[in-house]
Amino acid sequence: MKFGLLYEMETPRPWHALSEYNTYWQALAQIELADRIGIDYVWEVEHHFLEEYSHSPAPEVFYGAVTQRTRNIRIAHGVRLLPFNFNHPIKVAEQAAVLDIMSNGRVDIGTGRSTTAQELDGFGIDYDRTREEVRESLEIIVKAWTDDILEYDGKLMKIPPRRVVPKPIQKPHPPMWMACVAPDSYELAADRGLGALSFSLNFEQVQKQLETYHKVFARRSDQIPKVANEAYAGLVICHVAENKDDEAIGLEGARWFMHNVAKLFEPLMVKNKLYSYEYLRNLMSLDLDPKDVPDAQLKQHHMVVVGNPDEVCRKLENFERAGVDQVIMFKQAGRIPHQNIMKSLKLIARHVLPHFNPHKRIAEPETELAAAGR
Repeated sequence: MKFGLLYEMETPRPWHALSEYNTYWQALAQIELADRIGIDYVWEVEHHFLEEYSHSPAPEVFYGAVTQRTRNIRIAHGVRLLPFNFNHPIKVAEQAAVLDIMSNGRVDIGTGRSTTAQELDGFGIDYDRTREEVRESLEIIVKAWTDDILEYDGKLMKIPPRRVVPKPIQKPHPPMWMACVAPDSYELAADRGLGALSFSLNFEQVQKQLETYHKVFARRSDQIPKVANEAYAGLVICHVAENKDDEAIGLEGARWFMHNVAKLFEPLMVKNKLYSYEYLRNLMSLDLDPKDVPDAQLKQHHMVVVGNPDEVCRKLENFERAGVDQVIMFKQAGRIPHQNIMKSLKLIARHVLPHFNPHKRIAEPETELAAAGR
């Protein structure tokens, strides 16, 4: 089982002049350490207008720095938004190709359509066209990477003959993934031959969707990438704690994150009922607003992996048994201080990674390699 980190670039209020500066430089320091200790992937989102929850509108820019400060970790978009008003597919293909060159072939690209009214309305996106636009964008991106001359005549977009340069280092192209939140999105990802990035916080749903994903993948009929990617990655909120005080900080970070995830869906529930409260309850596997859940109950939540090293390993074993290919650990949650995240990463290096990968050499995690804010 592989391990990844997820970054939203969360920046909770109260803000000061260096709030976002610190968020970015601390994330870079954490990723450098993750690279040294043997974390397999780093995933960064693309979001717009989501105050506090995510200040990450330009992951391709941040990843330029990551390519030069790491050696081994896979640099993965989790995800690029593909409706046309967010990003033109040729630009997505070009930017990913440059990152692949600068990282010596370490890029993965996850894709999605956005699930928030703030973003969809802010960019003037037609909700009813998003899946069709994503479908065409995926085709164009693959052709831009692999065809000597790109030409595309789609229902929604037409591109005259053009040579798209540069091409990625990885051949035929970087591995491709799709964000999965709605129940039918797992089947869609599988049918298209894309890896599944599961952002569900309900372990029972993860198990069900994982089984469905592999069944549909085996009989896929609409493969888009040249090479299919049958991999399933699941998200957990993870903080390995040194003591009970540190554990309480990790639980509060998980509570903040889950509460704000719930808030993101509310406008779409009210506006056009794309999501129901029952759907959100199932997504979270909680009957209460996360901000009202006691620490003891929150700690028992399958996707809240907070505790001492032994407790964390026991919980993560559930994902290994279920057949999850990669656990993506969300660590920069809410107000968890940078120094606590760095300590957690070092504990992961000493206790968690060797538990699941006993033959993998883990580097000594003591040295912090990047400036970490001001």
